[in-house]
Amino acid sequence: MAWQVSGRSLDLCSCKMWCPCWLGPEIEPDEGWCAHTFGFEIRQGNADGIDLSGTIVAFTGEWPANFFLGGGRARLYLDKTATEEQQRELETIFNGTKSGHLQSLWDATIVEWLPAIVASITISWGEKPTLSVDGFGQATMQPLSDGAGKSTIVSGAMSQAGLQIDNMNLASSQGSHWSDPDFRSWEGNSGNIHEFDWRN
Repeated sequence: MAWQVSGRSLDLCSCKMWCPCWLGPEIEPDEGWCAHTFGFEIRQGNADGIDLSGTIVAFTGEWPANFFLGGGRARLYLDKTATEEQQRELETIFNGTKSGHLQSLWDATIVEWLPAIVASITISWGEKPTLSVDGFGQATMQPLSDGAGKSTIVSGAMSQAGLQIDNMNLASSQGSHWSDPDFRSWEGNSGNIHEFDWRN
C-alpha cells in the first residue's frame, strides 16, 4: 500500500472570489452549494513499484452546502496516456481507497463516488496556467498579485490542512467552465495554484 506523489496542481470553484469552504464550515458558499475541480500534474510518483511520474489526474466534486458539512458526490478523470496499471493506482490513491490522508478526508465529506472516466487531460504552466479535461471542462488561471507583482499567497486555511497543501497562490478562473452531465454545470471564478507532496 506504499505510495508517493508530488507535483503541481490547481483548482477552480463555482464560487466567486474566494471559495469560503477553504476557511471552515461556518461560511455558506456563494450559491448555497459548492462545486470544485482539481487538476494534479504528478512530476514524481510511485505506488507499489509502479512509476506514476508524468501522469495527470483531475477530480471534481459537488456538495449541497459547505464542503465540511459533507454529503458530496465526486468523480476522478484519469489521464488516457497512462497505462492501465498507472490508471488503477492513480484511482485508488486519489479516491482514498489506498489509505493515506485522502481516505479520512473523503470519508468525512463524500458519500458517493461516480465511476472514474479515462480522458484526455492537459495542464500547462506559465503566466496563466490552464487545465483541460476533454469533453468536460477547461480553466484558465490568472494568478493574483499586489501592485508590485508579489503573489497573493494563502496559508493556514482549514482545508489546506486536510489536503496537506502548505500554501497556495490565489487566482481568478473567470471564464472557465465545467460540464459533466452527472453534475451541475457551472462557470468558475475562484481558483488557486499550489504544489503537493503526498505519501503513505
